[in-house]
Amino acid sequence: MKTLEAHKDSHKEVVRAAEEAASTLAGSIHPEQCIKVLCPIVQTADYPINLAAIKMQTKVIERIAKDSLLQLLPDIIPGLLQGYDNTESSVRKASVFCLVAIYAVIGEELKPHLAQLTGSKMKLLNLYIKRAQTTNSNSSSSSDVSSHS
Repeated sequence: MKTLEAHKDSHKEVVRAAEEAASTLAGSIHPEQCIKVLCPIVQTADYPINLAAIKMQTKVIERIAKDSLLQLLPDIIPGLLQGYDNTESSVRKASVFCLVAIYAVIGEELKPHLAQLTGSKMKLLNLYIKRAQTTNSNSSSSSDVSSHS
């Protein structure tokens, strides 16, 4: 929590160090445990703490097992949908990237959880998902040309 609160510091160096520490923590704490701690912060904290928590959550999601993520979705999604409506553009963007990271792990199983999104927000999210898939397939296709024959 102290690491996330440090994101409010007026000194850029402190904020940068806090970002690095949060990233390191996201990579080393047990993923399920980390998400359980982050979800209430994402839902209740103000900017920039919510932003830091969402970014940290995205990092954790990139290394979590699909089954675990599916079980945690009811905890994760409300905070991200809330973030997607935030007045801060950086929080909205981080929320979208986190949803894209979730999609990368569970695919279409994410869609039913997004029913309350407006059409335009859903379109934007789909655009980011497609872009992420294109980026990922481009980076992997250079080493595996045969799969595209």
